[in-house]
Order: sequence, then structure tokens, then C-alpha cells
Amino acid sequence: MTHGQLQVTVIEARDLYHEDLVDKNDPYVEVSIDKHYKQRTSTQSNTDSPSWNETLILPVPQGHHHLHVHVFDADIVGHDLIGSAKIDLNPIILGKPFDGWVKLPTHLHLSSHGEVHLSIQYIKSS
Repeated sequence: MTHGQLQVTVIEARDLYHEDLVDKNDPYVEVSIDKHYKQRTSTQSNTDSPSWNETLILPVPQGHHHLHVHVFDADIVGHDLIGSAKIDLNPIILGKPFDGWVKLPTHLHLSSHGEVHLSIQYIKSS
């Protein structure tokens, strides 16, 4: 049972890490609430600083949740994870919208694989 919707606008990203030595990334962003209700942006070609400005709508089930953000590089064979982040939704659900840059830390959190700019707000069901 859901009790509202999360409106996630994926605005842009910058300084995305890439493993390909020759080409730049073909990035897209995938968001989910605790691995449920997955949505994704379109793929931007050949850039490490993509601009999407795409709004994704996710139903929010009852309980305490996190928004999982994954940035991938779309390759001809498979998709490489560039970086990921987890955002606590509790403050947003309680009425504090979020608009800012989210770092994509490495596994050991020693450096960053770039940042993604998100605008997030909660819309309560009537």
C-alpha cells in the first residue's frame, strides 16, 4: 500500500568517472525506493557531464525508506556502474524538499565518481 508519490527530477551530472580509455560515458540514471519501483532516465551519448532534466515518479510505500540512485554507462555489451548513492527519504516525506548535488562515492568513500544534481519532493496521497 502506498501513501504518496516521490517526484524525482534528475537534472544533470558532472565529473563522471569512466573506465573506457577511448570513449566518454553514455550515462543514464536509475532510481528506486529500497529496490522497488525502479525508474530510469534516457541515455545521454558521449559525455561525462550529461544534462537530463527528466522527472521520474515513484510510489512511496508506508514505512521508512531510502532513495537509491545508480548512474550507469550504457555500453554495447552490458552496462557499467559509474557510481551510486543512497538518500534518506524521511526528511523529504516530512515536508522538506531536496534540491542539490549528490556525490557518487567510491566503495571506500576515499574519492568520488562524480555528482548528480537531483530535485526531490514528496506528494502525499489525498
